[in-house]
Amino acid sequence: MVSARAVEAQSGGLFLLVPFGARAVGQGEAVAADTTLGTEAMWWNAAALARLPKRELAVHHSQTVIATSDMLAMAVPSKVLGTVAASVYLVNYGDQDATDPNSGTPIGTITNRNYLLALSYATPIGKRLNVGLTYKFVMLRFQCSGICGSVPILSGSSSALDVGVQYALPSRVPVSIGAVIRNVGPALQVRDAAQADPLPRVIQVGARGRIPVRALDDAKASLEVSADILSASALGGTAAGLGISLGYLDQAFLRAGYKAQQGQGRGPSIGFGFQRGALGVDIARRFDALSSQLGDPPTYVSLRARF
Repeated sequence: MVSARAVEAQSGGLFLLVPFGARAVGQGEAVAADTTLGTEAMWWNAAALARLPKRELAVHHSQTVIATSDMLAMAVPSKVLGTVAASVYLVNYGDQDATDPNSGTPIGTITNRNYLLALSYATPIGKRLNVGLTYKFVMLRFQCSGICGSVPILSGSSSALDVGVQYALPSRVPVSIGAVIRNVGPALQVRDAAQADPLPRVIQVGARGRIPVRALDDAKASLEVSADILSASALGGTAAGLGISLGYLDQAFLRAGYKAQQGQGRGPSIGFGFQRGALGVDIARRFDALSSQLGDPPTYVSLRARF
């Protein structure tokens, strides 16, 4: 029910823990060191925006058993000033009728939405180091229109910062490492200060490397493997992600991953991406424990234009 989802969503902005973006999800969310995320980096590690080759305009969409989420994002790189990016993100948990307790007649409409406005800045330092940060303004709205009786009206907002780094190791085989801390900010106050909930702080570190296989090189293909560890008390402690990306001509990509964590968020994922000229599309599905029970795997789609 919408009301049950609302209670969970308002508890410290837990929607900030939900994975987002088809490239990241397809690789088991092991993307702290991935420099190819484009505007998805605003959700994972802003440092990945530092060497963005062109401007990117993107729409990211996800459909899960809980909500529908959409992000519109724009990133503009500069060789002198670094990369600036902005995004608007909406989580829609759906609408529900408020009914008269005696007759059952609809008397109002309950709506539950989460909003996120974000601004990122990233810059390269030297040939190997990327740094980035993201400022977030988080808003929660659980409200009712019409004659709603005892339905609570919940509203709250807070601000948060993400800070991340990535470093390319001086090795023969391309290897990068990354680290990010997300959602650092004041507690989210929905009712009053005494009931404010802390934001779900996340620390994520990882590595990504290209596997040297001569047959793949000869075929103009590539194989990259990534592994991440993250710590978040809201996830029950420590979680891990593994990802694989097989690319061909830097245009077509097949991705697979696995997320290991406590609870129902664990499970495999698969994804596919295609980039031709200025346009690109990425699609991923996540087969976690919850969606397996309900028979409805979450779907993620990203549409990009680079110019």
